[in-house]
Amino acid sequence: MSDAYRRRLVDTGSTGYDRIAAGTVGAAFLLFAAAVGTFFGWVPTGEAGLTSFGIALLGLGLVTAALGVASYRLDVATTPSESPGLVAGAVLALLWLSTAGAVAGGTLGTVGWVPAIVVGVGIGYATLASPEDLGSTLPVGAFLVLVGALVAAGVLGPEWAWESSAFAATFPADVVVPLLALLGSLLAGWTAGKAYGGFGARGRQHGAFLLVSLVVFLVMGVLAFLLLYVAERGIGTAVENLTVSAGTLLLLVALPLFVSVRRGRRGLGSASGVTLVAVYLWLALAGTFTLVAGAFGYAVVTGDAVTTGTTTIQPTAAVGALPAALVSGLALLAVRQAKPWRPSDRRARTLRRAGVVLTVALAAGVLVELFVAPIAVAGVSVFGTFAVAVSALSGAAIAARLGARLRDSPSPASLPPLEASTKLFLWGVLAVSLHVLVTGTSIGTQTAGLVASGTIDWPFVMNPTQGLGIQRGVMPALIGTVWIVIGAVVFAVPIAVGAAVFLTEYAEDSLFTKGVDVATNGLWSTPSIVFGLFGLAFIVPRFGNSGSIFASQLVLGFMLLPLVLVTSREAMQSVPDEYRDASAALGVSKWDTIREVVIPASMPGIITGVILGVGRIAGETAPLLLVLNGPVAPTDTPAVLSSFEVGLTAQPPFVHVTNPALLESASALPYQLYAIITAGVLDDMAFGWATAFVLLGVVLSFFAVAVASRRYFRRKLHHD
Repeated sequence: MSDAYRRRLVDTGSTGYDRIAAGTVGAAFLLFAAAVGTFFGWVPTGEAGLTSFGIALLGLGLVTAALGVASYRLDVATTPSESPGLVAGAVLALLWLSTAGAVAGGTLGTVGWVPAIVVGVGIGYATLASPEDLGSTLPVGAFLVLVGALVAAGVLGPEWAWESSAFAATFPADVVVPLLALLGSLLAGWTAGKAYGGFGARGRQHGAFLLVSLVVFLVMGVLAFLLLYVAERGIGTAVENLTVSAGTLLLLVALPLFVSVRRGRRGLGSASGVTLVAVYLWLALAGTFTLVAGAFGYAVVTGDAVTTGTTTIQPTAAVGALPAALVSGLALLAVRQAKPWRPSDRRARTLRRAGVVLTVALAAGVLVELFVAPIAVAGVSVFGTFAVAVSALSGAAIAARLGARLRDSPSPASLPPLEASTKLFLWGVLAVSLHVLVTGTSIGTQTAGLVASGTIDWPFVMNPTQGLGIQRGVMPALIGTVWIVIGAVVFAVPIAVGAAVFLTEYAEDSLFTKGVDVATNGLWSTPSIVFGLFGLAFIVPRFGNSGSIFASQLVLGFMLLPLVLVTSREAMQSVPDEYRDASAALGVSKWDTIREVVIPASMPGIITGVILGVGRIAGETAPLLLVLNGPVAPTDTPAVLSSFEVGLTAQPPFVHVTNPALLESASALPYQLYAIITAGVLDDMAFGWATAFVLLGVVLSFFAVAVASRRYFRRKLHHD
């Protein structure tokens, strides 16, 4: 056994060598982030900036080479292999071939590539013939030192530029140097990761992990830059003259505050370090939301409005009915997994039955007011009074329970548990909010109460694009986009899931199923403009002979169909056959097995396909140019809900349903954005960037709903 390399069987902790290698990895990450930041304009690339990059590359190169020499000469705990391997040798040979070719080719011309080939082959051979620690670190360190010295010395300074005859372009130093820094940080991180893992198989695994992490970081950085860039350009116009009441903002902050506190309390006392880190992050987030809520509460108490350049927060405690309904509904979803209350004594069972009766009464009252008429006697809203009373009683029960906890005393036996009271309270708030929305009758005053409207005034989102004496907005295009996406999903998802059920559970593996696979993959690869032409030639003439919302829904539904079919089929095929066999052994029919076992188990995969598909169709422009045919600057919002007409006839199918609004042309955010940016309509680039910002918000909202649904079905699957 060689005495040059030894590793302890029991690692007693990190050594100085490990800490230096880990620090090198961290420095590589920072250099990588700085190089990425130069392309976004966040890091300067002047003379001082380029010199800093050169010094960083020079230092990384020296440390990287020192890691290899220390592993070879000193008694450190590494186990390098006899050779870095063919892949490492080929990569380093190509690296030095390109470097030597660029240097020699710039001075000697084409002839300079001859010594460059010699250098590349020599480096590759030396890498393969050397131990892993030296063969991996020294060529990388030498490359970093060479590049860093050239940049730090000013050879690759601000005035330098690379004129490429192959690309017929000139690349200045503020582009080339960050690219070299990106390459150098990848190489340094890869090599330092191998050193941190002690070389050998473990070290190569660490190095590969570092490379993948840096690439993922780059991808996430590009995505974040895209969102931030659009937000920076569009948010100023989008929130211009936005006015929100402090009470509404307090309500909107309450839900994430509640969720963060609930998540943080779950892991308190855990022995896992990862869990404790997550707990601290959740509690820190809760502290941030508490500070924000305190600022809004201070505005209400002092009566001072908070005004920025474009936004105003009114110092009122009025809460909008729509935000209250959304927050209470989401809170009900958040507490749905609370432990069910199953009391044993008679009084508690009576309280539980009373809570169920009140909840059913609230739901029934909401349905009556939505679809029949408001419930009122002598001008007094019976249902509104009842819902407020239920909310007040459950709120008092919550306060009593919390007070008992704070006093560390037993709670009264006459009160239901905190979870049950909270659910009833949220049901009451939801019912009151829907009552205010339906009837338009506020509860309280305009300064402190639950009001139907007026707490949020967002002109860019709520106003039409054209109108007399108003600020231009995107409400018609926003509503049109939402209806088109919803219609496409409603049309495509049931068909795709049904087809997936047939192909997976009923159809035999044959030429037919293989043909369906080829067809679905081909449809998903078809350009969107082809779907638009199909809609223009086939769908539009059969539905009013003009562009419409319905035609757009069908065209985008056909685009969504193949992806949902493929992902649904793969999700169903991934369900273990043991589930089906166990169900059959219990005497369950095939259809009941599919309905109760296969489809619920595959719902996360199905929703994943819907997420990917919605992300594509929500921003499609080419098909809408052909089948929507709406105005670029609309004045009216599509009234789809209020246009439904249902009638009974004496002939089959006996029910006649029409909706003229679906057969009318409309606008959509991608359609409007194309007209503004490309065709020059409205001649307002700021309005175009703000439209793009709202479009991103709509797409991300659809994503959020789909992701929440997927998480719900995953948790339900695991709990069941």
